[in-house]
Amino acid sequence: MKIIYHRQITHQAIESQVSRRALDVIIAANIGQDALRYQVGHDHFHYDSSAFSRGNAYVETQHAIIKPALTHGDPQSAWRAFGRLSHAVQDFYAHSNYVALWLSRNNKVNRAPEQIDPLDQGILLSRDLRSGTPHLFDLLLYMNLLPASWLKLAPMNSHLAMNIDGPDRLNFDYGFSAAVMRTRFEFARALNNLPADLGKAFTDL
Repeated sequence: MKIIYHRQITHQAIESQVSRRALDVIIAANIGQDALRYQVGHDHFHYDSSAFSRGNAYVETQHAIIKPALTHGDPQSAWRAFGRLSHAVQDFYAHSNYVALWLSRNNKVNRAPEQIDPLDQGILLSRDLRSGTPHLFDLLLYMNLLPASWLKLAPMNSHLAMNIDGPDRLNFDYGFSAAVMRTRFEFARALNNLPADLGKAFTDL
């Protein structure tokens, strides 16, 4: 997902539930996952290369940081952990074929983006679920060293060919909606794991 949409998704998902200070830290950590140094060798940050098990483990690792950080009076570390895991789950819908599988199972006709189920277990456990593999073209385009027209040369299983990172890609609106709902789900999950005092510290309200 492009940085501008990670921002929009996170705002839409949780801005009413946290302070502006907390939201700013969460978003900074979220978009920090797209730093150039994380574009290669960090598939689990983005659910690339069908690294679903490693991606899920990474999300759990970040969740596990939140309560201890708050217990030790360090809400910023808790917010950064949520920012990192929110980036991963948002990318899941943009980098995998989850949306395409959901649409094929639910008949796209009369199905609005807001109707997508971001946690359809039949799809999450499907052998047909896959995500694109980063390619040299990805890095060169990221660095603006190749024109966008080179996209047509990307292998079919590459990130370039499969991603729905922006509104120029088919079904982006479904991926955006799924990412918003999943971010809300993960936030509620984090909050539900906290006693009232730590929940207040996490939301900073």
